[in-house]
Amino acid sequence: MTIRRLLTLSLLFLGFAVCRAQESVFLEAFQYDQRIHDFGTIREADGKVSHTFTFTNRTRDIITISDVNAWCGCTTAQFSREPVRPGRTTRVTITYNPDHRPGKFSKEAVLLLNGGRYYTRVWVKGNVVGMRHPVTEDHPYAYGAGLYMSHRVLPFPPMQVGEEKTIRLLVANDSPKPMTVEFVRRPNNQVLQFPDRLVLKPGERTKVYARYRAVRQYPYRRAIQVIPRVNGRDLQPLKIVWLPLP
Repeated sequence: MTIRRLLTLSLLFLGFAVCRAQESVFLEAFQYDQRIHDFGTIREADGKVSHTFTFTNRTRDIITISDVNAWCGCTTAQFSREPVRPGRTTRVTITYNPDHRPGKFSKEAVLLLNGGRYYTRVWVKGNVVGMRHPVTEDHPYAYGAGLYMSHRVLPFPPMQVGEEKTIRLLVANDSPKPMTVEFVRRPNNQVLQFPDRLVLKPGERTKVYARYRAVRQYPYRRAIQVIPRVNGRDLQPLKIVWLPLP
């Protein structure tokens, strides 16, 4: 066997040994009082919820919680890094933030023990009943007469001939009355695909799409105005812009 081959095999073995040494081992003897905590049905409006898990060290060694990873900004952990002697307990509090997260959830929290040599894990789960957020969170632009939208300007990027782009526009009726919205184009660009009319119930929020397929290239910036006409009244314009190719 050549020296080069021996060196290659040695390096491979060393790499394998290092990887094996870095692997965490599930430590069953660091026992939790419950594996999964179910919060049940909670309301987004009530804010964060927390649960405290108790862990008992059933090993013969001192165990230290090095870190707790929840993999999501919505889930955080509070814990002590004080060493846990055999037979002693420690606590980990898991907090879930339901803000803007309606529906069912299941979140894992992984406890890294003794510098990551060992690990254990628990879960929290539940179902969030969402709340109705202020219209201005997603529809910051007031056009008048209770009409709110997510943009003042819809900018189409530079496009090659035949290329198509789509931009989403959020639209809301924040009034207590039904609303009929007519979208009047000035000038009347027929290549642009955009709704001509929209009927909204009181408090209704929806979305529409502006689609455009480039039919030719322009060396200059172009724009049109889309005038929302609510119940016969012209409001502030929405501007649609096409940027030229460099």
